Amino acid sequence: MDLRGCDDSGVSTVAIPSAGSTAITRPDDASGVAFPLVHTLSCDLDLSAASGARWLNAARRYCPPEAEPWIWVAPDTDDAPAMVGWGEQARFTAHGHGAVQNAYQAYSSWVAEHPGSAPVAFGSFPFSRDEEGFLVVPAVLLVRHHLGEPTLVFGAQSALVRGDDSDLPVIDTQLPDLDADHWRQAVASATTRLSEDSDLEKVVLSRSVTIQASAPMNRGLVAARLSEKFSGCWTYCHDGLVGATPELLVDCRDGLFRCRVLAGTRKPSWSHELLQDPKEHREHELAVTSVTRRLAEAGLSDPAVRGPFLLELPNVTHLATDITARVGTTNAAQIVDVIHPTAAVCGTPRELAYQFIEQTEVVDRGRFAGPVGWMSPDGSGQWALALRCGQFSNDNRSVRVHAGAGIMPSSDPDKEWIETGAKMEAFKSVLEG
Repeated sequence: MDLRGCDDSGVSTVAIPSAGSTAITRPDDASGVAFPLVHTLSCDLDLSAASGARWLNAARRYCPPEAEPWIWVAPDTDDAPAMVGWGEQARFTAHGHGAVQNAYQAYSSWVAEHPGSAPVAFGSFPFSRDEEGFLVVPAVLLVRHHLGEPTLVFGAQSALVRGDDSDLPVIDTQLPDLDADHWRQAVASATTRLSEDSDLEKVVLSRSVTIQASAPMNRGLVAARLSEKFSGCWTYCHDGLVGATPELLVDCRDGLFRCRVLAGTRKPSWSHELLQDPKEHREHELAVTSVTRRLAEAGLSDPAVRGPFLLELPNVTHLATDITARVGTTNAAQIVDVIHPTAAVCGTPRELAYQFIEQTEVVDRGRFAGPVGWMSPDGSGQWALALRCGQFSNDNRSVRVHAGAGIMPSSDPDKEWIETGAKMEAFKSVLEG
């Protein structure tokens, strides 16, 4: 049965099976549940073969103007689902140790009673264990499972209409939470502690800048621009937290685990220093070890480590290492709880660095540097660290942009200021056109 049809604009409309008609069932749906799915959202624009950025820019336009989108788009080389959703069928919250797994268990129980729901839940958790994170099942979901496959729709009650959007408004002001002098003092305090306390090897400090605009900003458009400019990153929009992060925390699919660890950063013109600087190599080594030493605890085996290598992005270059392993009986949520926070966003040793950050950092990180991603009912999922991001206000007239830097005993406050500024530029550049 062909459910595709084009409206006058050349964009296909969405045919929804009526009562008594036969719903489409995915051939690989082992549960046998018949979900009301439809096929591609395009005719002359072939979304099935479009890049993730191009797919997102088209799919996000189906989100109604009164709704805020849920977005997840992985790099094209990742062969992961690209998703845009809106609304909420259900929300599951949790905090403290094991928060992601606790939310996932509640979600999994709910799915058993709602077999026709969207096949994923979007998730976002804060850096601080004292704050609450969530998994949300969207009311409507557009998903392309793999590059080359059609875009499917879950939960739509009527034909979807693709809308237009205006450009982003003019940026009025940028308000830093601390100036360069206060940043130098914070870094100097950290390096002093690191030099005097042999148990503490690294700590990550962050800062933020609040950007105000002349009119509300479109979160979906910001995400689409980030995805286009940083196509090698994981783009997300979860409850006003929008970003494109280069750091993959947990990818758990088809019995395999994968993550990408980043630590050590330079602006592109200084990237050659990464291969020569002992401080950067030691910082990176600590970040990698913070993951590999917990693989067994996370239920993973047969690890393979590739790196470090240079990961070149438009605004910065990182030292990067990819880690893969086999998955046993664990799920993506459990792995996130065991591995997070890594030394890349917290420090070494983890608990001592975490306490230092909680006691001394003046910035409220919120969900910056926390896990952001998605879960499916079968326990698979993909999670990244919420970096290169901004938290939008409820009225979308302001956004708080965050960045962090790994501080070692030999860290130079001025270089760390430049590094955090370069990281913020990834987000700020798409707001400025």
